Amino acid sequence: MAATTTLTINDLEVQFSLSGLDNVVIIVGSTLSGNDAGSEAHLNRRFIIATPDPSSFIPFTDLTESNVANFVKATDSYTTVLQKLTSIIEEQKQSPITGMEPLPWEP
Repeated sequence: MAATTTLTINDLEVQFSLSGLDNVVIIVGSTLSGNDAGSEAHLNRRFIIATPDPSSFIPFTDLTESNVANFVKATDSYTTVLQKLTSIIEEQKQSPITGMEPLPWEP
């Protein structure tokens, strides 16, 4: 079963003026969480967002959480972070190969 992931937007850093656009999101602070069969992990990351095309620019006051999540998912680093999260969860699901046991001669 694949991990279920959630992207939570924590904060936005804007550049007040960029290429004739106002309040352009340049960095998104977020937490990427994942869960698979009770094994879970959380990674906090800051994603650098590409400069938007002026023809498809969404004014800051009109942004939705979904818009910003899509900005993050469009970055090259999102896939890398998602793979790292999945790897951490998979490691947690593995049976341990070492551990402590009580002394066999003690009750």
